[in-house]
Amino acid sequence: MAPARGSLVRRLLLSTALILVAAFAVTIALLDVVFRQSAEAALVAQLETQIYTLIGAAEPDYAGNLTVPERFLEPPLRNPGSGLYAAILDAAGLPLWRSPSAVGMDLGTGIVLKAGEQTTYRRRLADGSDILVVGVGISWELGPAALPAFQVFAASDLAATRAQVASFRRQLLGWFTGVMLVLLALLWFALRAGLAPLRRMADEIRAVEAGEHQALGEQYPPELEGVARGLNTLLASERQRMQRYRTTMDDLAHSLKTPLAVARAELEGGSPDAAVLGEQVARMQGVVDYQLRRAAASGPRSLAAKPVPLQPIAAEVAASLRKIHREKPVDFSLGIDEDLRYAAEAGDLYEVIGNLLDNAWKWCRGRVRVTAATGEPDGSGRRWLTLVVGDDGPGVPAAEAATVLGRGRRADVRGDVPGQGIGLAVVSEIVGLYGGSIVIGTDELGGAAVEVRLPVA
Repeated sequence: MAPARGSLVRRLLLSTALILVAAFAVTIALLDVVFRQSAEAALVAQLETQIYTLIGAAEPDYAGNLTVPERFLEPPLRNPGSGLYAAILDAAGLPLWRSPSAVGMDLGTGIVLKAGEQTTYRRRLADGSDILVVGVGISWELGPAALPAFQVFAASDLAATRAQVASFRRQLLGWFTGVMLVLLALLWFALRAGLAPLRRMADEIRAVEAGEHQALGEQYPPELEGVARGLNTLLASERQRMQRYRTTMDDLAHSLKTPLAVARAELEGGSPDAAVLGEQVARMQGVVDYQLRRAAASGPRSLAAKPVPLQPIAAEVAASLRKIHREKPVDFSLGIDEDLRYAAEAGDLYEVIGNLLDNAWKWCRGRVRVTAATGEPDGSGRRWLTLVVGDDGPGVPAAEAATVLGRGRRADVRGDVPGQGIGLAVVSEIVGLYGGSIVIGTDELGGAAVEVRLPVA
C-alpha cells in the first residue's frame, strides 16, 4: 500500500492539533473536576455557616424543644421554594422545627447524629430537583441536669451550583478553543518559516530536473547542508560519468582511427609487413585496455561510499605480485596502520594501489615500500590522505615526471621491463575523479616515489 501523501505542514498541523485537543481535553476535564469540587466545598461551607447561625439564633420553647424565631431567619429561609432550607430534629430524628422555605420537606428523617457528628449527602426532591444537605448533631443545656440532643440540618438546591459549573465549562471551552486556534495559527507560521529551506530545495530539484540549473544552491541550514552537498556530489558525479562516457567513446574512436588506417593500408598493399601489423595491433590493444580500465573507475559516491581499510588491499596486492614475479625476490615494506581507512569505492583503491605497486615491483632492484597516513588540516581546514609508493629502481627523470602520467608514455630507462604505459595514466584518472593529486619524485630508497594525495571528507 502506497504511503499517504500530503505536505509536511499539513501533517505537522494535524498531528499537533490532535495532541493539543487531547491535552486540552484532559486539562479541561481536570479543571472541571477541581472547579466542581471547589464549588461544592464552598456550598458545604456556606451550609455549615448557616447551621451555626441557626444554632446561635435557636431558643427553647415551653416544651423544651428548639425553635428559631422567624425574625432571625435570612430571607431565603422565609420564602417557600427559595432553594435554601433548614430544619431541627430531635435525637430520634423527628422534626421539631422547619424553616418556612422547607414546608412539606423531610431533610433529616431517619438520620440519627450524635453530638459532634456531621454528615453531608444529596437528596432528590419530589419535584426532581437535587439538594445538598449538611447535618450537625448537638447537645443543648436546658437546665442543671437536662442535656437533650438535637440535629440541625441545612440544605441548598444544587441548580445554582450546577449552572455556575456549566458556565465555567463554557468559558473554559471557549478560552481553550481560542488558545488552541491561536497556537495552531502561530505554529502554521512557524512551520512555514522553518520549512522554507525544504521548499527551496524542492524548487531547486525541480529546476535541476527541468535542466534550468546544474546543481542545488548553497546557504542551507546545518541540518540540510549534508543533503544538499550529497545531492550536488551525486549530480556532479552523474554528469562526470556521462562526460567520461562520451569522452571515452570519442577517444577510443580517435585513437583507433590511425592504427586501423595503417593496418588497412598494409593489407591493401598486397604484401603486409607482419611487424607493422603486430605493432598496430599492440597499439590498438593498449588503447582498448586503457579505455576499459579508465571506464571501470567509479569515482566518489558520497551517498554510498564506505570507509575501506587500506592495509589489506596493499597486502593482498603485494602477495599477488610475489606470485607473479616469483623469479624476483623483493623486500616489501608495508607502512600502513591497520585502522587507516578511506571512503571510496574498493575497486578504485585496488586499481590505484595495484598499478603503483605493479610499477614499483617491475622497476625496483629489490626493495619496495608503501606508506599511507592522514595528515593534519591544511590552511583551508581540509585533511588529506597521503599514499606513497617508493622503490630502489632507476627512478624517473625529473624532466619526464609529468609526461609519464599520460597514456602510452613510459620512462624507458630500461628496455627489459614490459608495459604499455597506461598504469599511471589510469591512476591519474582515478585520483582526479576524487579531487586529489599525484606527484612523482625521488624516494629515500633511491628510486621513484609516487605520492598520491586524496581529500578526506
